[in-house]
Amino acid sequence: MMQMPVAQSRKRSTRLVARQVSELLLARSRRGLALVPQERLAGFVFEVVLGGSIAHHPYRDAASGRWIGVEDAGTLGRPVNATAIAHSMCLPHTTVRRRAAELVEEGLLVRGDSGFCVAPRFFEGDALGRLAAEDAADLMRTLGILAEAGYDPAIAALDAGVAALPAGVVERLILAFCLRALETLTELYGDVTAGTIVAAITAINVRRVTADPDLARLYSSEDMPPPDDLREPVTLRALARAIDLPFETVRRRVVALVAAELVTWKDGGVFVPARVMLGERHIANNRRITLHFDQMLATLATLVGELRD
Repeated sequence: MMQMPVAQSRKRSTRLVARQVSELLLARSRRGLALVPQERLAGFVFEVVLGGSIAHHPYRDAASGRWIGVEDAGTLGRPVNATAIAHSMCLPHTTVRRRAAELVEEGLLVRGDSGFCVAPRFFEGDALGRLAAEDAADLMRTLGILAEAGYDPAIAALDAGVAALPAGVVERLILAFCLRALETLTELYGDVTAGTIVAAITAINVRRVTADPDLARLYSSEDMPPPDDLREPVTLRALARAIDLPFETVRRRVVALVAAELVTWKDGGVFVPARVMLGERHIANNRRITLHFDQMLATLATLVGELRD
């Protein structure tokens, strides 16, 4: 049987993937609070430092064959400067430095001449290992759902045996993907806070669809988002809890989003209407996130081949 071209296949599945990715990001964010319990902006700063500090390393040492996981940032990580963090998240430099200073005071980051590094004490104990294992397990569940829905990249990744990879290596890839996804949302909405808020609203609105395999398949293509009558509004307090942002921050940002006609009030809560999701910028954003996700899966599959060598 002739395979569908990749671009056409992606168009038919972008919303399916975007919904699962949104839930993956929200769940990962909640787990991250156990490691970085500060306000969410500080958590973003920490993750950029953690991910950026080890991004230059391969996933496996060529000489020894040793895997290099996220935990190796404790010994191999390089400093990340505040300018790079601010650029990545479209945040004011002063905001980044203030949040980073909070993390330094809490003993989660250390400041050097060339930037910030994750503090050595962060790598003590097994908290990071537990997070990596939970994130890897969540990714495998996500791949199972997508494979059941017929999404070819997920099927290929599972068939390749990606579940056998070390959790710390998988966590590096998940962290890098999450940061890229946040960057696309940041570009779409102006900064990481607005992007996080709209992404969370969208995900919560369509959980009924996400949880129903038949509805998920029906509304999987980029030209067919779930209709407004299937979108369940979320209250501002529930939204603030879901993404760990102050209520007043969420309220102020939502008011601005409503004024921009990106979000609509309904039954005491807010939702992102289907007409917005059909906009070309939103469709392009879903395509980019899906492409990043597929690239992560392809890298995982390649690493499995190295595992077998």
